[in-house]
Amino acid sequence: MSKIKSIITSYILHSYPESVSREFADWFTDPTDAEQKDAQLLSEWERIVVKPNKATTKQGYDSVMARITKSDNRVLRNKIIESFSRVAAIVVIALALVAIAHTIFKSERVEWQEVYVARAESRVVTLEDGSVFRLAPGSRLIYPSKFDSNVRRVYLSGEAYADIAKDQMRRFIVSADQIDVVVHGTRFNIRSYESNSEVELLLLEGSIDMQTKSLKENRVVRMYPGNLVKLDKLSGRIICDNIPSDMFDDDPAARNLTFVNSRLGDIASQLERLFDVRIVIDQASLADERYYSAFVNNESLDRILSTLEQNGTMSYYWRGGEIHLRKK
Repeated sequence: MSKIKSIITSYILHSYPESVSREFADWFTDPTDAEQKDAQLLSEWERIVVKPNKATTKQGYDSVMARITKSDNRVLRNKIIESFSRVAAIVVIALALVAIAHTIFKSERVEWQEVYVARAESRVVTLEDGSVFRLAPGSRLIYPSKFDSNVRRVYLSGEAYADIAKDQMRRFIVSADQIDVVVHGTRFNIRSYESNSEVELLLLEGSIDMQTKSLKENRVVRMYPGNLVKLDKLSGRIICDNIPSDMFDDDPAARNLTFVNSRLGDIASQLERLFDVRIVIDQASLADERYYSAFVNNESLDRILSTLEQNGTMSYYWRGGEIHLRKK
């Protein structure tokens, strides 16, 4: 059973306290793996057959719809409305998801914005509190037009350099794949692409907590300037390193890259996004080979690949407009 199926099935079939409902809502509304979550939820609904009770069904449906229509959450509203309209007669599911709808829509009216950065491009986004996100190619950021009075939260899939405005009264949380980054005012870089095998977090200034989620044993790692923390998404292993600050460039458009104990598969994915090319790894085992390299002079793709070739066991060649990596 997949992790997504296990989480959704367990939530629907059991009764949980409000704290777990909130955690489930955060996980479900995170943009990471959105299509798989939708598909699995739809599958669960179609699997359940009950005899509808008109009075109870209408009561549950009206209650949920009332909560939904009080909000202008454009990222989530269409998804939830369509879902509940489609299964209004399935009382069991409707009642199980009331907690989710209540958690998502009980806040003040908020308009959510979504920014996606295409390959070979970058973009700077400034939030209403003055926080700045520099988004790398292939990244997606979802954020509110206005933060509420308790917490500032955004959702990220991809890579971003973040300069967070200080606010002693409100925490800032970046939710990305299997981690939450909790900050009060600091500068850091986060790399959390869905296709990558690792989540990578580098702190440049201040202090932050990296909190893992959806793992068998979740952890909180307090980070300080110069700390580089990697979370292996398959094993749950956390690796901590330190790197000099001058090895990092906060401008994604500069194409300056730093790889610290990085898998070749993840490096290839990043080069694909940065240079808008197709890279094929001929031998699967080669994808796990790790590299240490820094490129700070806006090097060309061929220069980067040549350097990696010299430092490892792989070689590269062009074929049919694609780059292939193979063992020497």
